[in-house]
Amino acid sequence: MHVAVIGTGLSGVATACQLLQRLPAGSRLTLFNASGAMARGLAYGTQSDAHVLNVPAARMSLYPGAPGHFVAWARRHDATVAESDFVSRRLYGDYLQACLDEAVRSRPDIEVATHVTRVSRLEAKADGRHRVWASGVVLECQHVVLALGHFAPRPPHQALADLPAKVYANDPWSPQTLEGLAPDAAVALIGTGLTMLDVLLSLRQRGHRGQVLALSRRGMLPLGHRDNELPPPTWRISPSLISITMPLRALLREFRGEVQRARKLGHDWRDVWGAFRSATPAAWGQLSEQERRQFLRHLQPYWDVHRHRAAPSAIDALNAAVDRGQLTVRAGRVLDASSTGIKLDLPWQPRGTSEVKVFAADRVINCSGPGSSITEKSSSLLWGLHQQGRLRRCPLGLGLEVDIQHRVLDAQGRPQAGLYYVGPLLKAQYWEATAVPELRVHAEQVAAACTGSEAQ
Repeated sequence: MHVAVIGTGLSGVATACQLLQRLPAGSRLTLFNASGAMARGLAYGTQSDAHVLNVPAARMSLYPGAPGHFVAWARRHDATVAESDFVSRRLYGDYLQACLDEAVRSRPDIEVATHVTRVSRLEAKADGRHRVWASGVVLECQHVVLALGHFAPRPPHQALADLPAKVYANDPWSPQTLEGLAPDAAVALIGTGLTMLDVLLSLRQRGHRGQVLALSRRGMLPLGHRDNELPPPTWRISPSLISITMPLRALLREFRGEVQRARKLGHDWRDVWGAFRSATPAAWGQLSEQERRQFLRHLQPYWDVHRHRAAPSAIDALNAAVDRGQLTVRAGRVLDASSTGIKLDLPWQPRGTSEVKVFAADRVINCSGPGSSITEKSSSLLWGLHQQGRLRRCPLGLGLEVDIQHRVLDAQGRPQAGLYYVGPLLKAQYWEATAVPELRVHAEQVAAACTGSEAQ
């Protein structure tokens, strides 16, 4: 058996490790990664220790059946690591690499090949096999696992997209984003979520002391985890909230009532979000397309700040920047942008007014968050599959659709034998599909489907 995994961030590494537990002797496993080092990806490629996980260490095991695996590994490197710690994402990237290395060493009877190159095309052959085309590599295999992650964000305004890189950075995770930035430079961050927080921490680490404007449509900031996020006694969601199909408005009303009920009994709102997590895919699945559009337009910002919380240390840094007057957070939208080549004038309109303000920035950074819409620019590989009728894009731009075995659906909604997807683009189908606790389960299920074995 020959399996190719395209993409080796978290999802690809988790899938590869699960495959190496299941593939029969004599099999081949080929890993492709376009961005360089294996086992890093967007989230864990950072080299800054200021960028920490947004989930406590106890919940970050790569293996669903071994919840203490990451903490045990981390303590071999630092005996002081506690289950409730929010450790650096760089350290977690080291962990993923260690898991992959160990999985490869454990199976000397399997041929493993890695290629740092971009896969340009997939071809379905008449015999059911797949041909993979990449720079300098062409191979055939029985199974292909697409494990591509999020895409770079879209520019918040077309005028920004036309500006030179020295004044506008569209990719906040690029090593060149803060290159050449003076300590007293004025910086505009478009977006006020977790990506903005990452960039703010990077600025602080570089000794930046200039003015920072953080701007988003609602100006909502991430909420924080508790200092000790290991949960108190488990909150149990009311059966009526998870067992009855109801319209979006009714679901929102029931959810608010659940939070109020929990507070009266001495629980924190975070307990309700945690308890609802496993029910989120089913709740998302019963919403109509129109209701999903309404959710994305009106409710997603509120969902995001409550569900995707930041580590306490990151919230402390954010509050400190506000308190010393360095960071200003505003609700509004970008109207235009113009550059003299050195400075950039950023006209923006405060939310709910007709007023126009102008922020003179040395650099504008897009912090609107990673993208998930499949376009020719975001992913030529997935776009090519879409153009061939071999991939069904989400009409809301959230990713793609798969069947229960994670086989990619074609334009007619038919699953394609031997072609799988695992990664954050599953949020189109499950919504709750972007964090380690969910992705490691999806990876296990994909590996089981490829090999005809049972997920543990």
